[in-house]
Amino acid sequence: MPRPWAYHLAVLAGFLALAATACGGGDGGGGGDGGDIQQEATEVGALLDRIEGLPTSATTEQEFLRQLDAIRTEVQAAIEEVADADAPEELEAERDRLANRLRSLRTQLGRLQGIAESGDLEAAQAAIERLLAVGEIRRTIENIQAGAPG
Repeated sequence: MPRPWAYHLAVLAGFLALAATACGGGDGGGGGDGGDIQQEATEVGALLDRIEGLPTSATTEQEFLRQLDAIRTEVQAAIEEVADADAPEELEAERDRLANRLRSLRTQLGRLQGIAESGDLEAAQAAIERLLAVGEIRRTIENIQAGAPG
């Protein structure tokens, strides 16, 4: 009964060949599951826009805390996505810098949440304007966009 075995082996070999083709070659062109650093930087920029708009989009303490919690979750995901992003060699340091600055932002947002939970919504809203990590992250995004090859 070697025929069924040979058939399954041929199907497996075909599947492996198809999977290897779908993964792409080793030309360094990116596009893996980690995402492209430029795309990740653009998405982080949009997240920063939401953070900066939080004082006007959330006018009650409950809404502020709800939106802040969602943003903190997104920042955590962005840290992982940026750290795993494909980057050309000349942008690897900027990719790592962006991930580290996002970690700093995560910490600052945790402190901001503590202020909001203490019942001082106005102080929490005002503190958003003073988040140091936001400006640093924006500069890093600019560096990534400016240094993008091709």
